[in-house]
Amino acid sequence: MTNVRDFGAVGDGISKDTAAIQQAIDAGGIVYFPPGTYLAGTLYLRSHGGLDLAPGAVLKASPDPADYNAAEFCPQNRASTMERASGGHFIVAVEQHHLVIRGGGRIDGNRAAWLHEADPKNPVWYQWTWRPSQMLFFCECQDLWISDVELVDAPYWTCFLHGCQQATLRGLHIYGDRMVPNNDGIDIDCCQQVTISDCVINSADDCITLRGNPDPLQTARPCEYVAVSNCVLASGYANAIRIGVGDGVIRHCTFNNMIIHDTRTAICVVCKYNPKRGVGTDISDISCANFQLDVQRPFNIKLDNAAGFAEPSPRSIRRMYFSQMRGQAELSNYIHGNGVGCVDDIRFHDLAFTYRGEGPRPDRDNKGNWGRSSTHAVFDVAHAKNIAFEQVRVAWDGERPGWRYDLECNHADGITHNACAFSKGVHRQ
Repeated sequence: MTNVRDFGAVGDGISKDTAAIQQAIDAGGIVYFPPGTYLAGTLYLRSHGGLDLAPGAVLKASPDPADYNAAEFCPQNRASTMERASGGHFIVAVEQHHLVIRGGGRIDGNRAAWLHEADPKNPVWYQWTWRPSQMLFFCECQDLWISDVELVDAPYWTCFLHGCQQATLRGLHIYGDRMVPNNDGIDIDCCQQVTISDCVINSADDCITLRGNPDPLQTARPCEYVAVSNCVLASGYANAIRIGVGDGVIRHCTFNNMIIHDTRTAICVVCKYNPKRGVGTDISDISCANFQLDVQRPFNIKLDNAAGFAEPSPRSIRRMYFSQMRGQAELSNYIHGNGVGCVDDIRFHDLAFTYRGEGPRPDRDNKGNWGRSSTHAVFDVAHAKNIAFEQVRVAWDGERPGWRYDLECNHADGITHNACAFSKGVHRQ
């Protein structure tokens, strides 16, 4: 193992250590960082190597745009004009294998260098300016181990794996500023054989995403065989778990033993987000079990992110299983098809939620925030088939007159409910 200081790294948080760190990486093997703050621009990891950050060691992203890679540095990379993300990254590995990041130290994206003033048009976010893209970017790599480090203050997504195989992410503590737009925790896109476990993620945007966007990759592949367990998640304004994005395939994935709190939506499954682009992601064979929730909305399951798309998604959401979930919520759960694609074979088993929610629809949470809940039912099923509710119990925190039904079905076939505690009843149209 190579000590980064042997290559001239200073670690005072002022001097730029990019060149020294890169020389140590290029020398091969694991690069060790003793306690100190190492300021650097883009760093490129090499096969059979990685970073070992001692407790007290901070690898901090440079505040200078000139210190980052160009957007076209590899054919798989993309800038995002819409989200004002440059395509530059802090830690990069493209088509490498057997990589490690470990050690108990911290990787700091230096968010305050790019985003620090509130947006006058939307004061819950910082004003968008030039900023780097994903803080950690692993593209078409194989055999990754990222463990026991803090990932903090990313100015965009925190950790992005695109087209990777055999990856283990364990014991990560991810903290993002809740006013940062698009501040995801972990994004897994078109990857295979991935485990994520024992992580604490407090992000502004989605905590963990499974994506199916193969377009930029040299080798297109589905997102499959992903197992997520033993995590505590909180999203400032979005979803703890988001499944969808792209025109690919997501399948054969599990989530188990999760605590989700202070979050808008616990589990969001959407095939198509952009009404003007693509056909959406095909999603199947997903299971989620043993969740504890304190959220606004437990489930948002839709083919299209909003009603009325000019080109509705023709894709499908099939064979999803949700079991052993407890907690509190305030807004409707959606299980929505669109009359073109297919939502089929979804099972809810052994759920127990205590419901709050204010207003006549209800459309507000207990703090008075508008939540855009558009129905009078806890579970709103439309244009779907073979949806089973088994041992699902809904309790009420007070009278809650805005809620009319526990379950409402519209253009839905094969909807069953067995041994459920639905005190407000079921309505079918």
